[in-house]
Amino acid sequence: MRTLVLSLSLLLGTALAGSLGYGFVGFQGSLQGGGGGFGTFQGIALGGEAWGGPLGSGGAFLVGLLLPQGEGAYLLPVLGLGGESRAGGGFLLDLGVRAFLLLGREGGWLLGLGAGYALPLGFAGGGGYFRVLFGGGRP
Repeated sequence: MRTLVLSLSLLLGTALAGSLGYGFVGFQGSLQGGGGGFGTFQGIALGGEAWGGPLGSGGAFLVGLLLPQGEGAYLLPVLGLGGESRAGGGFLLDLGVRAFLLLGREGGWLLGLGAGYALPLGFAGGGGYFRVLFGGGRP
């Protein structure tokens, strides 16, 4: 019986959950491009981003709270841990915020902005970043 309840809970949780996916163009010392995505459930968002450009590439696992700001508008402060290939590479701590505007009542096209700071842990690099996001999803 417990297995049945657990299975149904996982199935229902997946059906009720949302997701956001996007590509982006940004700047962090030079032009960069990449993509990311989040799974959302009960206001918690788990996901990640990957990026690359002339100065190197990287990626981070991110977690945050999805905060509704009005019809179709969301704010997502994030904290992440990842790595970057600049200056020999290493781990980094990512502190940032994403702002999304979903163009549809139940989701659909997504426009957004991202900003934050990548703090290198034991290597040179990192720094502030700014991104313009374009994708889709539903909260």
